[in-house]
Amino acid sequence: MARPAKYRDAILKLLKENPIHPTVDWLHVQLRLSHPRVSLATVYRTLRTLVSEGILCELPFGTSESRFGLVMEQTHYHFICDTCHKIYDLPGQFQVDIEQEVQRDTGHEVKRHTMEFYGRCRECATGQSPAPSRKSSIKRKEKAP
Repeated sequence: MARPAKYRDAILKLLKENPIHPTVDWLHVQLRLSHPRVSLATVYRTLRTLVSEGILCELPFGTSESRFGLVMEQTHYHFICDTCHKIYDLPGQFQVDIEQEVQRDTGHEVKRHTMEFYGRCRECATGQSPAPSRKSSIKRKEKAP
């Protein structure tokens, strides 16, 4: 049986090689190719640990499934494809002063922000990527109170 550190390393490798913020279900299927005995519960536990350590970010995006990605910067933006539902990190820095502006204008203490752009990715816009099935039995787990 593989040690949890091996699953952790394998998940991190998958996320580095596939920077599309995949679902838990996708990660589980891919991980089982090299670790056939890994359970879905182990994948969830490992992801929760990596999120709590600040290594991964969890992106619920209002769907029934959370998406996960490596934390590269405190603040970065995303592009979400309306057709294939892939999530891409956007390069560069945008609106670098927006947090200070919001804090100054509202008096709120701003720690971070997110921004998402929606549309069709390059592959879907050119017909190179088939739309994925929306079927999935994995629902986003609620956080414990």
